[in-house]
Amino acid sequence: MVFVCTSLMILFAILWVITFITKLAGGNNILANTFVPKGEKATKEEIVKVFLYALLFRIGIYIVGVVISMIFSEEIGFTFSDFLSSWNRWDSQHYIDLASKGYADCVENGQHLFLVFFPLCPWLLKIIHFIIRDWQLAFIMLSTIAYCVGAVFFYICISEEYGKKTAQRALTLVSVWPFAFFFGGMMTESLFFATLSIGFYFIKKHNWFAVGLTGLFCSLCRVHGILLLGVAGVEFLQTYSPVIMWKEKKIALFFKEVFTKGIYLLLIPVGNLIYFYLNYKVEGNPFKFQEYQKNHWNHEVTSFYKGFGDVWNYFKDAGTTNSMKMSIWLPEVIIVILVIVVLFYALKTQPLKYTAYLWVYTMICYGVTFLISGGRYMLCALPIFIIAGDFFEQHERLYRLAVILSTAFMAVYMAGYFNGKQIM
Repeated sequence: MVFVCTSLMILFAILWVITFITKLAGGNNILANTFVPKGEKATKEEIVKVFLYALLFRIGIYIVGVVISMIFSEEIGFTFSDFLSSWNRWDSQHYIDLASKGYADCVENGQHLFLVFFPLCPWLLKIIHFIIRDWQLAFIMLSTIAYCVGAVFFYICISEEYGKKTAQRALTLVSVWPFAFFFGGMMTESLFFATLSIGFYFIKKHNWFAVGLTGLFCSLCRVHGILLLGVAGVEFLQTYSPVIMWKEKKIALFFKEVFTKGIYLLLIPVGNLIYFYLNYKVEGNPFKFQEYQKNHWNHEVTSFYKGFGDVWNYFKDAGTTNSMKMSIWLPEVIIVILVIVVLFYALKTQPLKYTAYLWVYTMICYGVTFLISGGRYMLCALPIFIIAGDFFEQHERLYRLAVILSTAFMAVYMAGYFNGKQIM
């Protein structure tokens, strides 16, 4: 299984490069990508509706969370404080501590172990806390608003590239992904979703300065934010093809576009540089987080083959509990299979920027040891939902089935999450 999946991922990368080069050369043959935008512009009324529907959906998820918490509790009464505490799990308190104390003063066992967390979330949380004085409520508000903003930009971006029906389906699918309840939790999922969706939107609009600025915040949110540089780079090269310009003896024009427009994309990795400086300021070592990741959090950067191999071995291990298999390892195996199917289906018919992002994002997510949050991380593998939304245009019954099953599994995993299972 591991060898087959790794080989298919490598094969896809080779085919993608061939397809991309063919596209840059203006080829219109069996090797070329055939995607043609067929989008529609979202109206202001639709944008407002998307925001409100997203907000109502999140409120609905919170209500379901209350019901689950009360069903599995033998306590008497359920206060608003109990509601907030029910979402404060796993890494949530670490972000609150970073926001309230700062990185330098967050110490455990004499070490700055929480340097592994990127700073955008705690910094924004600290700002919101000036208005909402309860840290947990401020965090819930940050996640909720970020999800709603992300939903709006995700919708208008996909709508302008694929059409409104595909945008509606894609937004529904990402919202009912089995781990999508994390969009409303005290985590960084909704914030990363928002910055990523805004970045995708500005890439579609070819507003390169806005892409660079958004990418800076995105890379301050998570290490994966740097991938916006790749997505933007693919779109930029397809827009101003150096191959075609060379053929037309306009290569000077290409370099002009690079240094007057493409240069803004270099803002994206500035977020990572700020994070490295934060490590240096606190510990005197810009890469200190890697040491903590390895020694305390058991996450060491490795190859996809090794990372996915660990997942597969944990799943097969006779000593692995049923809870761990169903909560972590089986979903992570299924997700890899799903990604491979989506990638090969989409290579010729979907935008190359999205398949490139999905491939690299998956390789990075699974390129670590002891991957216990893969289901949550892959929530922001947004091209899965975009491509699925387009596919389901012609398969309405399959779309309904997918939504029903995904919603059912989200309810199951929410129940496990509120009962302390290893869903993180």
